[in-house]
Amino acid sequence: MKTFNKKLTVLVLYLIAIYSCKRNEEANNKEKKQQSIKIDSTKTTDDDPIVTLFSFNNENNTELIKIAANGAGDDDKFSLGADKITIIVSKYRKNKESLKITQQVTLLVSEFNYINIDSHFLRKKIQGIDYFLFALKESPMGNGDPSSYLSYIMINTNNLQFYKLGYIGEYTLRSGDSIDGDFTKDKTLESNTTVYNELYQFASKSKWIYKPTEKEKDINYYKNFEQKWYKDNNHEDEETSASSIITSTYYTENLFKFNGFYDDDQVIENADFKIVSYFRHNIIAYDKNKKLYFPVIVGSCAHGCNKEIKFVSENEIEIVYEMNTQKTDTIDLDKIKFTNTPI
Repeated sequence: MKTFNKKLTVLVLYLIAIYSCKRNEEANNKEKKQQSIKIDSTKTTDDDPIVTLFSFNNENNTELIKIAANGAGDDDKFSLGADKITIIVSKYRKNKESLKITQQVTLLVSEFNYINIDSHFLRKKIQGIDYFLFALKESPMGNGDPSSYLSYIMINTNNLQFYKLGYIGEYTLRSGDSIDGDFTKDKTLESNTTVYNELYQFASKSKWIYKPTEKEKDINYYKNFEQKWYKDNNHEDEETSASSIITSTYYTENLFKFNGFYDDDQVIENADFKIVSYFRHNIIAYDKNKKLYFPVIVGSCAHGCNKEIKFVSENEIEIVYEMNTQKTDTIDLDKIKFTNTPI
């Protein structure tokens, strides 16, 4: 009997040891899985490592929060370029000299875009909650889409819940190095008045968004000649083209200089007019008699829309387009309707 009890005791101890080892192994695997979640969720490789963009402690210094992404450049971590870019925010609990990841949220997954992160950020306490705000710009790879997509992101540092305000636009003549566009509509975001107002105020100070001066708010100001032309030639139920009756505006300012560089082979000239056809862009004329500039055709595109112009009479020009599918247009400069009279 004693021998049986001894064997039973040994068996029980053996089973307990196996069970404890299994529990330890499961715990170790769970911890390893938590520690590797940052790599697994973004599926990066050694050739495209995750780089920390922003790193900061919580208010009581018990947690570390990191915002990171793949695709960072060698010289500038805020310039990202990869077929697929993932931006994440992670929270780590501080344990003496080690860090243990406790939460992770994906902020953005972007494919076939270049991304620029604004190094400027804002930490702000709103209604007793600590928030972190930053901005990014997505620019499509290739030249098919000239738009830029801005995102202004606001993160609740307590639970990593985040909000995003979007802005879409393009670089235009009047905006220069800034983006000319509009904020996107988001009824859910707008219904959260506090968050929306904070994001809007943050975005309104962005270096990327075009902010017109008082003069530039006037549609008749020369820097707005493109917008004015589009407004005047936006025919309902009819596509705006050179075959339509063109409405234009005279300007004393040198539109050639404002529109930018052009080659001599882009210019045609006779005794009355000098006309420049910008590469895949506007056609602008100068009336030598009135000494005034005016846009003939306003437009731009990325590919397949270049054009050549020539005089076919003293006052008529012919426009031949690069794409054979687009018919040749003839414009009589004397028939252009002007919104203003020469000074």
